[in-house]
Amino acid sequence: MRPRRKSLFSRAVDVVPVFAVVGIGIAGVFAAMNILVTVPPPLIDGSPSPSASVVPTPPASPTAVAFVTTTALVTPAPTASLPVSGPTIVHSAVSATDPNNAWTVYISYPAFEEGTTPWAPQIDADLRTEFEATAAQWEQGPAATRQAGAKMNSLTSSFTTELLSPALASFTLAWVDDSTPGDSARLTFETLNFNMGTGQRIGFNDLFVDSSTALALISSESAALLQEQLGAGYEPSTAVDGTSPSPTNFRNWALTPGGLKITFGEHQVTSRDGLTPSIVVPWESLRPVLMQTGPVAKLAGF
Repeated sequence: MRPRRKSLFSRAVDVVPVFAVVGIGIAGVFAAMNILVTVPPPLIDGSPSPSASVVPTPPASPTAVAFVTTTALVTPAPTASLPVSGPTIVHSAVSATDPNNAWTVYISYPAFEEGTTPWAPQIDADLRTEFEATAAQWEQGPAATRQAGAKMNSLTSSFTTELLSPALASFTLAWVDDSTPGDSARLTFETLNFNMGTGQRIGFNDLFVDSSTALALISSESAALLQEQLGAGYEPSTAVDGTSPSPTNFRNWALTPGGLKITFGEHQVTSRDGLTPSIVVPWESLRPVLMQTGPVAKLAGF
């Protein structure tokens, strides 16, 4: 007996599931293609949109990161082998006189005798260049205004050796500028501190772990030491302002065997004329803020 043929409707019902599955598959493929097309490719070098001229670089490895960090640091200055004894100091000078007798300049400064310390020629050349520039600037500035009568403008300096060892050298220069009108001369100070192993000047930040904390400590110590030194002449209002923890107040610092010597300018911590006090903050007091691997570590007893 021949089986009965299904009606058109029945056959359509049987075919629908097949088409549904195929349709869903096609839709899925189409959606996946759209997602792949619309999502931007991952960037290798992290830049928003690498240009044609830039070659993408792979992500930095730990070795590469360490290399970048290292090269970002300041390259240490070359260190020379130091002699057993300290360097020999030679008094050197920059001097000049105006042909028209309007001014005269005589700057006395410390020079290192060649052969007694490794960096003597470089240090001496740098100092002479600096002081010649200072003299030229003064000649063209304050000294250019002629004083009344026969008085000449003058700029002179002298220095005091605070510390001289194979590893360290420290000096305080006193400047007297007589180019101001009248009889009074202006007295200022400058300090020179050298690391003899590198031939470089020592900066305030080279000594301390944190300069702000160091300034606060030095400020506190200075106020107490000044009160003891000036006695009845101590003026709290003037001294407090002149010893506040500002880099300007403590710019004239020098190294000594006993501690950090601070020289204050005229009228900085007292109103009395002609008085320029100086105090020494002991290394023992500064030890908590000193850099244990810094240039004065051995001097401070580390």
